[in-house]
Amino acid sequence: MTQPNHKTLVVVSLFVVGIMILGLSTALFSDLPKLLDIFHHIHVEALLFSLLCTGIAYLAFTLSFNGLFEMTPYRVPFNKFFAIMFISYTINFIVSTGGWSGVLIRAFLLKHEKIPYSVTIPLSFAQNMVFNMVLSIVCFGGLFYLHNHPEFIGGGKQVFILLFMVSLLAVVGIMILIFFNDRFRHLFLRLVLKTGNWFNHKILRKKADNERLVEIRNKLEETVKFLHKGWIQLFVVFFWVSMDWLFTALTLYFCFKAVGVNLPLGLLLVGFTVMFLTSTFNPVPAGLGISEVALAGTFGLLGVGFEKTLIAALLFRFVFYLLPLAVSTALYLDTMRSFLKKQAKEDS
Repeated sequence: MTQPNHKTLVVVSLFVVGIMILGLSTALFSDLPKLLDIFHHIHVEALLFSLLCTGIAYLAFTLSFNGLFEMTPYRVPFNKFFAIMFISYTINFIVSTGGWSGVLIRAFLLKHEKIPYSVTIPLSFAQNMVFNMVLSIVCFGGLFYLHNHPEFIGGGKQVFILLFMVSLLAVVGIMILIFFNDRFRHLFLRLVLKTGNWFNHKILRKKADNERLVEIRNKLEETVKFLHKGWIQLFVVFFWVSMDWLFTALTLYFCFKAVGVNLPLGLLLVGFTVMFLTSTFNPVPAGLGISEVALAGTFGLLGVGFEKTLIAALLFRFVFYLLPLAVSTALYLDTMRSFLKKQAKEDS
């Protein structure tokens, strides 16, 4: 009898925790008949617009990475490239690691297309750098709006949010230094490689391969030089990342529109920030349950009904997370099947 996979059990357990939090919060803080009435009067047209915005957001995400990828000598057919990017985006909905689980699966899938890790990882790093720049702008927009609502952001809460914003800017600053400052990048890479070497030797009990580490560092440097030569492309990436965030925010806007709430820009920025941060930096996959409750609680303090916010958040969960994840799973299985067939032909 086979033993259950511990990682799978952990993920499933965290899903259950999220569902329990959502269920308990709904039972304690909402009016069930009111919830059902809102659900029965959802505006389908707005929901369809949210689906359209979701599709455009995923396409913009793919194009943002493609803008960097085209600076390298490697090429992948766009349909395969889109499928890989789509899968790598949605994997973060299962394992929330600040986006890096998606980077790893992307590197793994592109490796099957003969793209080395030393190309995919630095490109992903550059994309994440721009990604966090735009995110910080959105977050500060939400913070500016909250300053006009002292009932929510007073005292210690204001200090906490300001500390978070400073931390986010610090992360962006470090990423910029790594990308543009040769000396800082060399020090950072040396530290990362030494840490990786120590981990392999002490934890995994593997023999250190210094030549391999030097080779990896040299390849990473070569990829960064590719990006420096085409620095104008970073503005193209910035545009597509901005489009990604814009249409993701519009998806949330139309989900609220579907329950009869017209969110002003300030509240939209707040809602977007709460949903994204609680779903990305969270042990529960995609912040299931926690994101919805956090958004409903936040908006409840800012004058938006708890029930309408909860339904809108669940619609956003369905449109932006669950539907794409179902499609992504089918794409992943098909992609892996193609890889296995290709490998079988090469071995025969």
